[in-house]
Amino acid sequence: MDRHITHPQAAAPEEYTGGFVLAPMAGYTDSAFRRICRSLGATCVVTEMTAAAGLSRGSAKTELLLGFADEERPIGVQLFGSRPEDFERAAGIVTAWNFSFVDINAGCPVKKVVSSGSGSALLRDIPRLLDIVRATASNTILPVTVKIRLGWSPDEPLPESLPSDLTEAGAKALAIHGRYRSDLFSGKARTGEIAAITRLSPIPVLASGESSSVESSIAFLRESRASGLLVGRGALGNPWIFRGLKGTGAGYPLPGELHSTVMEQLDMMAAYIPERHLYHIMRGHLVFYFRGFRGAPGFRNRAVRAESRSEIESLALEADLLLSGEHENAD
Repeated sequence: MDRHITHPQAAAPEEYTGGFVLAPMAGYTDSAFRRICRSLGATCVVTEMTAAAGLSRGSAKTELLLGFADEERPIGVQLFGSRPEDFERAAGIVTAWNFSFVDINAGCPVKKVVSSGSGSALLRDIPRLLDIVRATASNTILPVTVKIRLGWSPDEPLPESLPSDLTEAGAKALAIHGRYRSDLFSGKARTGEIAAITRLSPIPVLASGESSSVESSIAFLRESRASGLLVGRGALGNPWIFRGLKGTGAGYPLPGELHSTVMEQLDMMAAYIPERHLYHIMRGHLVFYFRGFRGAPGFRNRAVRAESRSEIESLALEADLLLSGEHENAD
């Protein structure tokens, strides 16, 4: 891959490297949810993980995943795959679509992804990962960023040279999930190991893997010594976490906000998702919105059977009243 000549690129957006970013999560971080999170304080968002091969072949389904609204900016597009040539072609395509940066996924631990040589599998093939970064950077003027884990397993950690090697290959920022591939999503994220990589990195490092609450997220960011934070599962059902992280309001819904946010998200989704799929997809979000208050399991049981806007609105109104009452009693 030495034939590639890296295009001059700007630095990764400060809203990404130094802020509170909505992490890409397949099946959840579509345009509607990204807009909700941006409106509540997320400094930057990233698309759902998208196959570089599908994009380079002009897959209509893949292109549909990548639609975004102006209010989502700055927005990165996350690509996964195992072939440098796919990333090279995909980089040219997404550059024309005016994304803010291109993110390479080398951290997904899911078996289906890893078995194709993608995601965390690249942590066992560093030369291929570096070729992918070079290939991507060679065909875009957008900043290229990389998402990784601490390594394949504690017995196969990342080489200390990797941050410098990625930088030389063209990466402008690095996001590190504080677990090994062997951990999947279990156990506490290892802040000390992220901090060690941060000290070695010539480029900004974001921390990922611990965002269950405002307090835990702030502590995680501080202990990891990263410049920014990726917020993943902690934002599902609680996009208000971004408001709390920025210190501009409560990190939970105020009275009326659960209902209004659920309905706003549903209405935005309805603009691009056919009705025959809409309620099924929204149910996946509702099971996260309906948690953390007395009676929540009953709401989730009803939510997974919701088949209309009126059913969802009724559930959201009821849940809002219960949740608001709990916050009032706590105060």
